[in-house]
Amino acid sequence: MSQYILQTDQLSIKFGGIVAVNQVSLSVKPGIIFGLIGPNGAGKTTMFNLLTGIYKPTEGKIFFKGEDITALGPHKVSALGISRTFQNIRLLKDHTVFENIMLASHTSLSYKFIDALFYSKKYKSEEYEKKKFVNELLEKYEMTHLKELNANDLPQGIQRKIEIVRAIATGAELIFLDEPAAGLNPVETDELMDLVKKLKEEGKTIFLIEHDMKLVKGICDEITVLNFGKKIDQGTYEKVISNSEVVEAYLGRRKQHAHG
Repeated sequence: MSQYILQTDQLSIKFGGIVAVNQVSLSVKPGIIFGLIGPNGAGKTTMFNLLTGIYKPTEGKIFFKGEDITALGPHKVSALGISRTFQNIRLLKDHTVFENIMLASHTSLSYKFIDALFYSKKYKSEEYEKKKFVNELLEKYEMTHLKELNANDLPQGIQRKIEIVRAIATGAELIFLDEPAAGLNPVETDELMDLVKKLKEEGKTIFLIEHDMKLVKGICDEITVLNFGKKIDQGTYEKVISNSEVVEAYLGRRKQHAHG
């Protein structure tokens, strides 16, 4: 088995005459928090869409635990143990917290429609186990008191947390977070950092896009920097922040504040 949970080899995608991701090769070790940073338009979200099967690359390969997943669609990628959140929160906002997480857990059910229709023994058994599992997740992540509340009635910071727990409920080993701190206040951002660190302690691998450099510095073990679709550096925060090409492309004059 590969020593990396995720690898890309010369990954590229073109939209018409525009090269959005240009021959990007990266390797992510299991059990770390991996950050993808870069200026607006650098190709970060496009990269996420490639890695999760939403887009198909023009060139290159994607490997998950050594297995080539380049040609797989989102549902098959998810079934292997990969989940993601989006920059814009995508909860079922007219449903309770419990219902949102319960729905995500259904990705691994084995009963058929006919079982649900006739309320079969298999259906009842699996539904019982899933409800137990979701209740355990709510307790583990200190959300039991929110169980019966509608998701759209809750602050954005809690909605982000629900979305991440929903990603966990799919059984994912690798979780992609697209700008999880966007729109959060400092207290919510700190709580988010604590949650992501906890997931790492539990053995999950986290791959995130983020503009909040305090958050990136505080939780990321390794970082890749994109600019105009090309990878310009990969390494620790301290390593990439000292690269003059990274400073020019992403941080500019803010470098003097980046170490704070």
